[in-house]
Amino acid sequence: MQHLVNFSTHAIHLDQFERDWERVHAFINRLGLNGIELLIGDDPPPVVPAGLVQGVHLPYWIRWLEIWHAGPDAAVSAEERQFLAGGARDAAHMVAIQRRLWDQAAALRPLYAVFHVSHVTMEECFTRTYAFSSEGVVSATIDLLNATAATFPGGEPPVRLWLENLWWPGLTFTDPELAGQFVQGLRFENWGFVLDTGHLINTCPEVASEDAAIDLVLERLTRLSPQVRARIEGLHLSLSLSGAYQRAAPALPVGFATLPFAERYTLARDHVALIDQHRPFVTPRCREIVSAIRPRVITHELLRLDRHELERNLGIQYCALTGALPTGGSHATL
Repeated sequence: MQHLVNFSTHAIHLDQFERDWERVHAFINRLGLNGIELLIGDDPPPVVPAGLVQGVHLPYWIRWLEIWHAGPDAAVSAEERQFLAGGARDAAHMVAIQRRLWDQAAALRPLYAVFHVSHVTMEECFTRTYAFSSEGVVSATIDLLNATAATFPGGEPPVRLWLENLWWPGLTFTDPELAGQFVQGLRFENWGFVLDTGHLINTCPEVASEDAAIDLVLERLTRLSPQVRARIEGLHLSLSLSGAYQRAAPALPVGFATLPFAERYTLARDHVALIDQHRPFVTPRCREIVSAIRPRVITHELLRLDRHELERNLGIQYCALTGALPTGGSHATL
């Protein structure tokens, strides 16, 4: 079982290491981790030390279904089309962009590449009144993935795809039959699921304690079919207890619709960060989640303002999982 930590090509992470990938590599080695899960952007991936990147997170297309269905006629601004859907013009262009992203991910030689199965507008982040259902998101995602995979030799992606749950419409792991549609609908074999514990907990704002959060995750897992559970190969591990905020948050900031795109995006981003807390688990009961899944990879997806906070939060969660702090040169197994 590998232990990774999430990272990205964004300045908020790179600046913590003086934009030096060798420093990142040294930090990971000192903590005894196996590597990083790297969130890439639309640009070509960076040149990094060999073995550092064990997983890739593909760019998250937050708002894409209007374009998938309506193409140039979609009521999506140019800014939103570029920033929230990869600049795609229509479905065929989306397939071409995904193909390029899969190739770029494969060039880093990771074990997997994560794809978010979701769709949400900035307004819907607040209102939770959605234009598209989870069924619609899942169906379109299956079509997108199948169409992209078909462009590769043998119809198989060049990197193993891991499909991730969120709490927006799409894959949430709250509907066992909907999750099972991927098993039935995908026409290629090089894929699996990655379970994000924080995202799953966010689907139930009534959860108010760490024990209750773990109970919820375990209960949701028991409802999944054996075929779906067998496909859960990765774990994004973090705790989110944002129920009180979710229940108290305003439906929509005053004057939201009239604000410039950048201001609306910042408000939505900050709102989402308050929902998805990325806190470390403290109780050893988090081991029950790992035992129920037996994942190949655990990615410690934790909030941090700097490398010291990352190391502190990682130590808290790692100790809860293993009973000891991560130590350089040894990769702990559970």
